[in-house]
Amino acid sequence: MKKNGQKGFSLLEAIVALTLLAGAGMALFSWINNSLVQMQLAGAYNQADQAILSAKTYLNTQDFNAKKEGVFSSSGVDVYWKATQVAEEKRGAEGSNYNLNLYQVSLQANVNGRQLPKLTTRYVRYTNLGGAEVPFG
Repeated sequence: MKKNGQKGFSLLEAIVALTLLAGAGMALFSWINNSLVQMQLAGAYNQADQAILSAKTYLNTQDFNAKKEGVFSSSGVDVYWKATQVAEEKRGAEGSNYNLNLYQVSLQANVNGRQLPKLTTRYVRYTNLGGAEVPFG
């Protein structure tokens, strides 16, 4: 508000302008910070991706009856896994020569001390009980 002969801004106008500038600056810095956090998280997922795929291949070779949990390390990423039996089908009335077990396996990846969210997958294991083999085809 100018009075006759007064040049420049009043104190109130300057305070309002600085408040608006500070609010815009805080919003900008918050946006930049969130972008940096998301970039770091995306980098951790990229690093963990190959290790988790390797761990899933490794788990194909594991006997979950003998070992229910463990750690797999690859490229600086530690993948903790734990298998829980979900279902079991023993040799049934069908005359099958196999026992089938279904396991739910949870995977927890740690990248440079940062824990990523758990992943779960399922594996089927079978045990040959012996007996007559029926040729296919």
